[in-house]
Amino acid sequence: MPTKAARVSVSGSPIYVIAGFLGSGKTTLLKRVLAHELERGVKPAVLMNEFGEVDVDGAVLHEHPRSNDIELQSLLSGCICCDLSGEFSENVGQLVRQSDGAPVFIETTGLADTGQVISGVERALSADMGIGRAAHLASVIVLVDAPRFLKLGAYWSAADRHLQHADTIMLNKLDQIAPDQAAVVEQRIRAVNPTARVLRTIHADANPSQLLARAAARRAPVLTDGVIKDSAAGYQSGSFRLTLPVDPARMEAWLRRYGRSVVRLKGFVRVAGKTGFQEVQWILGSFSMIPYTGSRQSRAKIVVIGRRVAWQRFLEGLEHCLVRPKRRTAHRRRAGKKVSR
Repeated sequence: MPTKAARVSVSGSPIYVIAGFLGSGKTTLLKRVLAHELERGVKPAVLMNEFGEVDVDGAVLHEHPRSNDIELQSLLSGCICCDLSGEFSENVGQLVRQSDGAPVFIETTGLADTGQVISGVERALSADMGIGRAAHLASVIVLVDAPRFLKLGAYWSAADRHLQHADTIMLNKLDQIAPDQAAVVEQRIRAVNPTARVLRTIHADANPSQLLARAAARRAPVLTDGVIKDSAAGYQSGSFRLTLPVDPARMEAWLRRYGRSVVRLKGFVRVAGKTGFQEVQWILGSFSMIPYTGSRQSRAKIVVIGRRVAWQRFLEGLEHCLVRPKRRTAHRRRAGKKVSR
């Protein structure tokens, strides 16, 4: 009888890397898996990387009623696979020490090279024997924005490369694409990474238990030539705080004028005539605005990521999207007083 291959056991904190281009659904997935871990009594650790200066996604994570049980660290204003690589490895080590065997989730910026992120995790595990024994890289999950993936290459040179080291690829947002087009995207994915598990999802909704199933054996290390490539080359970010409500129609029209340069906008705004905050998103020409249901947002703020953006002109246009209070004339004020009497 043929013998079964021996399984290599792994222990300690499983580290999960959640990657994917800007707006592909990484934070939505992270919220789902964190809720799953909290519901089963686990206190997970999270390292979030934001390319901009404002931690928008970190604020979203606090919506869960047990968010205080999440050990959250953020690395802002750069990319963990290149310009923040040293800090990244240090933060991974810190989270492993603090996690006490609980899972560690790493959400990359949408411009990160997945292979270089994996190398950063491997450096953290090999730099300290104690950390290396206390944790292991369990799985790399990459999300794909199905309706926009085929045109992504025109915006980002690493569009295909960041799929190569994925264990699971989530073909997300299938509600926004026809079945035959989805089949074309999946064929492209399998051509780049034929061994990855491909899951078809809407709103990054997958079974967390199956998604986070630990690998049976340790992963082979990612081989690099020692040169750190700047996967975010050519991109810049701008962060803005808005003191006035916005007009959604004006904002969308203005963004469409920057369809080739502004790749991503996200944040929280106020809208005239509505209470609370609205969560605004712009992804490669797609605009959306929905009510923000969290309770910890205190000010309107947005982050804009793009390439070759004329920032001063963009800011001037953004000013025209704001709704200023109407000023009553002196005559109207006097008339108002007469009526009130």
